[in-house]
Amino acid sequence: MADCYPNKTKAMGILDLTIDKVKEKIDEACEHGQISNSERVLSVVAGGFILGCAVKRVLKKPLTAVSCLTLGAALVTRGITGKCAVKGALDASGESDEKDVTIIEHRHFVK
Repeated sequence: MADCYPNKTKAMGILDLTIDKVKEKIDEACEHGQISNSERVLSVVAGGFILGCAVKRVLKKPLTAVSCLTLGAALVTRGITGKCAVKGALDASGESDEKDVTIIEHRHFVK
């Protein structure tokens, strides 16, 4: 079956490579995104509340429930681990405010 679709395995390899790169970036951002204890408690409480509301709405509004389940689980995970990939990414981008910039000036003289 692999002989019938040779490009499928190549595309899956590229997709796997891309997913691995994204995971590495998120893990790297998580290392720098430490959050305080008060943020951790707030994240767990808010995530638990959102999860509870989502469970109630699973049958009535499934799409909303799935998005709320995802958000609640992310908040609970953030609170339990104490690491936030978003905060780490923002902190990492804020550290490199000064960049090396080379300005090349072109002057044209007209007689």
